[in-house]
Amino acid sequence: MTLSFSTEQDQYLQLSQTRAYYKGLREGLELYAYWKDGTQYVGTTGKTLQQALADIDEIERDILNRYRR
Repeated sequence: MTLSFSTEQDQYLQLSQTRAYYKGLREGLELYAYWKDGTQYVGTTGKTLQQALADIDEIERDILNRYRR
């Protein structure tokens, strides 16, 4: 027996997976961010946690907008 989904169900599943992915990405950044001089940073490039989260928000927004067309 094979399950098949309607186009709407498939799109909902893709949206849910995308949101879950970016939620996990944000949580990972927050868990591994480090403090230096009163500011939280991520990675080794000097990017602040706030800037990294804003970048992720923008990328996620662009991807979710593809589904709204």
